[in-house]
Parts: sequence; structure tokens; C-alpha cells
Amino acid sequence: MYTETQHRTILDECTQWLSELASYRDKINGLKDELYYFAPGKTDNDVLLGIEHFHNQFHIQLINIHDIKHEIRYHVSEAQKHPTFGHRIPHHNIKEKLDMLLKDIDDLENEFHAFIKK
Repeated sequence: MYTETQHRTILDECTQWLSELASYRDKINGLKDELYYFAPGKTDNDVLLGIEHFHNQFHIQLINIHDIKHEIRYHVSEAQKHPTFGHRIPHHNIKEKLDMLLKDIDDLENEFHAFIKK
């Protein structure tokens, strides 16, 4: 049986996830600003390839954040429409995707900072 407490916990976690994604979106935008500050005047081909790589990766990660935010919002909507239906499995799957995305973004940030410090 699905309890009100379990339902509230799922909704609260989703709210936390959306907040966390907003902070990661801000982080990526900050990294883009760093890249735009770093890029002017660079002429070395390897550096230019790195700049292009990170520009593309930041864009891709912003899309990934958008997509998972949409998935979370849909999940919340379904949980609100059907509060007695078990939502643990979809919730768990979203949590795994979120954890993977946040790890990828953290790894990208570390890779980027190593690149601009060369």
C-alpha cells in the first residue's frame, strides 16, 4: 500500500532535484562564461579544438538538464494525478539518471578547469 508519507517524500525529493538542477544549470553557465573569457586570442589548434569541445559539451549538458527537468515535472504531475499508485520505480530510475548527469557535469567541470590551467 502506498502511504501519504511516501507520496510526500517523492514530491519533496522531486522539488529538491529541480532545485539542484537549477544550480547545475547556473554552474554550466558560469563555466561557459569562463570559456568565453579564456578563448579570445587563442590560436593553437589543440586549444581551439578544446574550446570547441567544451563549448559543445556545455550546450549538450544544458539540454540534458532541460530534458531531465521535464521528466521530473512529468513524474510529479503523474504522482499528483494518481497519489495512491506506486511511483517508486520511475522515481528510482529518474534518481539514477540524475546522479549520472550530475557526476558527468562535475567530471566535465574538472576536465575543463584542467584544460584552461595548461
